[in-house]
Amino acid sequence: MALQSDRQTPISEEKNDRLGGLKWNNWIFKEGIVNLYLLFLRHLMKLHGTAGYRFWPTPPSELTNPDHVSSTISTEFWKKAGESSFDLYPQIPPLLSTPRRRQLQTSENLSIKKTIFNFLSTEQSKFIIPLLVQLGITNIATPPPTIVKGLTKATTDEVSLLLVTPVYVRDLLRNPTRCKLLQDHWKKDPGTLMRNINRLLSFLLKDTSEDCLTGCSLLPLEGGSWGTFSPNPISQIQYFASSTPLERSILEVAAGRLVSEGLGGIVIDGLLEKGMNISPLTFDHIASLCPLVESKNPEYRKAWLVNVWEYFRQRVTKDPDSRDKYLESIESLPLYCGSVVGEQDSLRFLTPLSFASGSLPAIVDPRTPFLERGKATLFQALNGLILVDKSTFPTINTSAESVEQPSGACCLVKAIGTLPFTVPTIHSLSQVFSSVPMEGIKALSELVLPHISDLLGRDPTIVSTLKQLPIWPVASSSSFQSAAMLKLAPHTTLSLITMIDQTTFLKPDLAFKHREDLRKLGVQQLSYLDFLNEEVGLARGYLPAENIREYQRCIEMVYKENPDVFRSCDLAVDGDLRFCRPSTLYDSSVPLFQAAFRDQQRSRFLHPELAMSHVWRDLLIKNVSGPTYIKCARSIERRNSQTIPDSQIESDACTVFDHLCYDDREMHSWSEWKSLLEIRFAPIQETTASWDQSRLKNQQREIFRQRNKLVAISEAVDPRMEGISWAVKPVLRKQMGSLAFSMITSKKLMVRPTTVIEHLEFLASHCEEITQNELQIRIPEIKEAYEHLEQNMHTYTIQESALIWLNVENEDLGKMTREIFRNSWSCSRNLCLNSNYDSGEIKRVRSFLGRFHSLLLHANVSAIIPPDSPAPVTPTTQSPILEGLLELRERELLFDITITAHKPAMLFQTLQIFKAHKIVLASVSDYWKTMLTSTFKESSTPEISLQDDPSTIKVLLDYIYTNKFVEPPHEDDVTRQLENLLDQLEKSEKWFLPSFKRSMENYLSDDHWIRPETVKSILRNARTCNADRLAHVCEKYIQNNRAIVEREAPKEEYESQGYGFRIF
Repeated sequence: MALQSDRQTPISEEKNDRLGGLKWNNWIFKEGIVNLYLLFLRHLMKLHGTAGYRFWPTPPSELTNPDHVSSTISTEFWKKAGESSFDLYPQIPPLLSTPRRRQLQTSENLSIKKTIFNFLSTEQSKFIIPLLVQLGITNIATPPPTIVKGLTKATTDEVSLLLVTPVYVRDLLRNPTRCKLLQDHWKKDPGTLMRNINRLLSFLLKDTSEDCLTGCSLLPLEGGSWGTFSPNPISQIQYFASSTPLERSILEVAAGRLVSEGLGGIVIDGLLEKGMNISPLTFDHIASLCPLVESKNPEYRKAWLVNVWEYFRQRVTKDPDSRDKYLESIESLPLYCGSVVGEQDSLRFLTPLSFASGSLPAIVDPRTPFLERGKATLFQALNGLILVDKSTFPTINTSAESVEQPSGACCLVKAIGTLPFTVPTIHSLSQVFSSVPMEGIKALSELVLPHISDLLGRDPTIVSTLKQLPIWPVASSSSFQSAAMLKLAPHTTLSLITMIDQTTFLKPDLAFKHREDLRKLGVQQLSYLDFLNEEVGLARGYLPAENIREYQRCIEMVYKENPDVFRSCDLAVDGDLRFCRPSTLYDSSVPLFQAAFRDQQRSRFLHPELAMSHVWRDLLIKNVSGPTYIKCARSIERRNSQTIPDSQIESDACTVFDHLCYDDREMHSWSEWKSLLEIRFAPIQETTASWDQSRLKNQQREIFRQRNKLVAISEAVDPRMEGISWAVKPVLRKQMGSLAFSMITSKKLMVRPTTVIEHLEFLASHCEEITQNELQIRIPEIKEAYEHLEQNMHTYTIQESALIWLNVENEDLGKMTREIFRNSWSCSRNLCLNSNYDSGEIKRVRSFLGRFHSLLLHANVSAIIPPDSPAPVTPTTQSPILEGLLELRERELLFDITITAHKPAMLFQTLQIFKAHKIVLASVSDYWKTMLTSTFKESSTPEISLQDDPSTIKVLLDYIYTNKFVEPPHEDDVTRQLENLLDQLEKSEKWFLPSFKRSMENYLSDDHWIRPETVKSILRNARTCNADRLAHVCEKYIQNNRAIVEREAPKEEYESQGYGFRIF
């Protein structure tokens, strides 16, 4: 080694190392000394075994005042020891070996990778190491604590020590073979079995992992078997641990799943904390254990149930708040046990739910040594009744279920009510009590009757049973009767009167005390009417005539005590002596009812002997309600429909109908208006000789009356609407009141638009029969008809051929004659709106009809769409030259050409002469320019003859000299004037006068000239003259008014001209 300057101390610090001796020394320490020492230890451990551990270096953490040399050597040694493959670790000695055997026994030491190190405490090693050896694990080394510290620090990620830990032991015991080997070994010494199990499980529970015992079959079970641990959430088998003898007696039914009694509480707590499939008994487990006990014999089941309810009592005592939860968890389990009355040695098991529901005849057994004799007799006689043993019933509920308490009495009633449905030999409750002695019946009455009010309010399902229980003492004897057989007198003083045999009256004091209970049980007090029927003998459909006076006295007594009964019972007697409801008879003092039911007085009115009594004053039908009036109307309809109606039918109908003519306040509440519309009871007007009634109108009235003098309101009209419908529908005899009229018309219109149209058609078709005197009446009616149609336009359509329009001027109304009236009727097809003239068959709409413009449009009356106005022509100013030439013309100076004009086709027309200047004509018109400057003879002659209309020549010459288009005034003969204007248009094209032609096009584009009968002619000439603007106006006019144009100018006439424009 490299030494310091003193030649004694090895170099161990950089400051003392000038020549690199420190590195050399460190190499000597780590690679030389350590490796040599490991070889030495290998030989030493082989010779001396565990005694050789004394020669192992001290770990760095255990060195006292370490220097560089000792620290370096120790650190490197333990590092290399952890990585060394040398056999440095002696195995533990075999079990049961003597010193002599140990000397003779040789075993190889183990390398670090083959060694299982035992770092356990001495106490744990004494138990765990022999257990491992028993399982065949022998490669275990137990080094001293110093060596343990060194090895623990020396291990790295590359070399880890295999240690004896709970995880290692658990993994070994997950092997079923080894686990079975251990179980068999422990069974050889039963006295230490549970001690060994507790020690092993305590050791294994030190493992912090969740599955520290999963897969190990180490759970000792009652009977000697073993359970396998698994996590609770996924376990299919649950094991139970008991802490008290009571719990064990309950759990013993779970054969093979009850943990051995010797398993320690600390171990159990540890297993529970780890979430293993072991659980102490809770009340929730009762539900899963109950099916296991059902296969046992009845006595065992009963004993087991006694333990369960004792356990329930203990649990509720500790945690009262969980009581309801516990009971709910077992409500559907057969945990009640009872005996059946009438069956020897029979036990019946039932669920709390069925017990509480009353579906089984079961009660808590009330029999005690101190029970009264009558009650004991009662319970012994109720065959089929299940008496639940109190020891198998929640003791905290026993007092509440006592038959002396309301809840127990309720349970008793339910049980009795189910006997006919659960006991095959019992078919009714009367059969149940047929074998019960009277003292038992009396005991039943004493048990139930004090709680009857509470029972009726507690459970509605037992009311029917309570009705049939014989618990009510009657007045006539000492017997008892059920509520179903009871009857109460209408008055207490009548309760002791002997009634018919089927009636049984309750004692008066009980009837008063329990009147509300009896009402709930359906026991009704006899009405006075029932009393009269049963006692007086009037229980029949009619009243003997000789008893009418006696009956009247009885009725007055009944009315005094209970007048309301008259509104719900048939206490009235009609003329036929039959009983009926007072509210179905009519007051005979009302004229309306007398008129409506004249032929049914015996069946519709009260008997005359009874009619004078004040009893009936407010009971008979007196007011006219909607349903009442409907019956009156139907009675009139019925009488009128007979083969030979009675002589008073029409006058009676008038009386009934007149009720609608007054606004009765009750009519506001009527809802029968729609039904009333269809009943044939309304009288219609008769023919009269009044000044305003024509023969035609009377004739229509007579026609309607011959059909039927009485009609439905829907078939007639009110007089206020007579003017627009009398020709089509009959008119009611009298005008209805405003309220009735508004209600009826809101349900159905009396006059529909179609009716008005038919009425107008009738007037038009019979206009010859209307006299001059009638006209001033009919005209306002016709106007009213149009107004009615205009108000309801959205509900109908009018045929174009319907002759309904009176097309006259307003000024003609005052002086209307029959001839004008007859000739002024038209249909929609022959009328035209927006027109100021008549055209052939089409007539313009005159002022009388003009006010109904929207109605006419709804009736498809055509409306002329006027032609579009062309753009105005910009006026031209006259130049000074034209003014001078015009002056020369007016003074007839310097003329150099004469124009003669005559149109041969125009007869009786004289030749006209026009003077002009050639230069003017040639400068304005290319036509004249060509004529006067060419080689034609006209260029050299002073006179030119034209075969044209002289008026046209004059207009054109005036325009040439003035450059102004003068619009001619409208003449009466539109056709002749239009022909002249079209001739001017044609000549302006010929003379090449475009400005004149444009002005003439604008002038002719007016609705005065463009009419349905002229538009095609104008269009034809416009196309001939290339007047495109005028032609466009005409085409659009034809398109907008096609139907009218086609009627006035048929398409064949236009198509034959050969022009390309077609109109269809």
